[in-house]
Amino acid sequence: MLEWYPKSQASYYLIIDVLTVLLFSFMVIVSEQIPSIVFKIVIIIIYLGAYYTALWYQDSMLLTAAVLGFVLTAYLAYLDESQWIFFQFAFADFVGRAVNRRILWIATCINFLLLTILVWRYQEVLFSHAQSILLAVMLFILLLPWLRYYIEKSKLLQREVKEAEIHISMQQERQRIARDLHDTLGHTLTVIKVKTELVSRLTPNEDHQIHKELDDILLTVRTAHKQVREIISEVNFLSLHSELAQCEKLLNNAGICVQIDHQLTNILLSSVQETMLAYSIREAVTNVVKHSHATECKIHLYQIEEHVEAAIIDNGIGLFDKKYGNGLFTIKERMMSLKGNAEVIHDQKGVKVLLTMPRHTIQEGVK
Repeated sequence: MLEWYPKSQASYYLIIDVLTVLLFSFMVIVSEQIPSIVFKIVIIIIYLGAYYTALWYQDSMLLTAAVLGFVLTAYLAYLDESQWIFFQFAFADFVGRAVNRRILWIATCINFLLLTILVWRYQEVLFSHAQSILLAVMLFILLLPWLRYYIEKSKLLQREVKEAEIHISMQQERQRIARDLHDTLGHTLTVIKVKTELVSRLTPNEDHQIHKELDDILLTVRTAHKQVREIISEVNFLSLHSELAQCEKLLNNAGICVQIDHQLTNILLSSVQETMLAYSIREAVTNVVKHSHATECKIHLYQIEEHVEAAIIDNGIGLFDKKYGNGLFTIKERMMSLKGNAEVIHDQKGVKVLLTMPRHTIQEGVK
């Protein structure tokens, strides 16, 4: 089914957009400064086309439509009255939804030139006490795209942080299920295996058919045990390489400059160690985004002599008197389970989370 209006905006902006278009069309029709009815219809069609295009797009099409809207409304304000400038609000709001800041800069610069021409055109009126409010309106129109842009970026960041937290919770639940599988089903299968082997030893050797059936049972139990281990590994595993890419994306969206330095090709990790380290780095990066107010974050992963170390360093406000949250305690528990250590160093220059794992544990893990 063809949509005529974006569903995501219908509950908030549909009425406003319809009223804006109708009011613009009405003012064009009743204007005495626009010479002919044909010219009025052309202006309305251009405005509707620019408005509708800007409503749907967030890329270069949005820039083209917004600039056309700015030029058209500025032309009407120059030709008729300065009050036409109020119809720029919608296009300024649309520009704030742009996918990158280049569109904002171009649209803002063009509109700044147009508004400067209008200020020169109506300088006597605008600088009078009665109409000075229009100067404030023009300034707000220039600022509105940037305000909307940062509001949208903030919403996006909040969604990503929430998704990361949900993902962490889901992974923790998957780990719990994996532990339950290992502790219950794995234990039960081991008991069945031991009991079957005992029965096989107690059964006389002459009963070949019984021994054959018992051997089949043992083979089935071993296969099931192997399948359980494979399921547990798949449930738990999290790629460190992909997690670093996700952390980089999250930090960039938060406006935090990120530098990642790793030696993954030279570091051998078991699946358990890689997963635990990936979760710990994710927890640390999520804390940076949520609490640090940092502008820079560095993630280093390297091997030094008998240890593998990961460091997450930010230049934020530090922890001060704040107590460690559940995230930092969870990181410490994960590292302790690998016979490693997690250390949090903080001062007024930021926080450094240092994760350390002994090298001999890693070697054992890959055997």
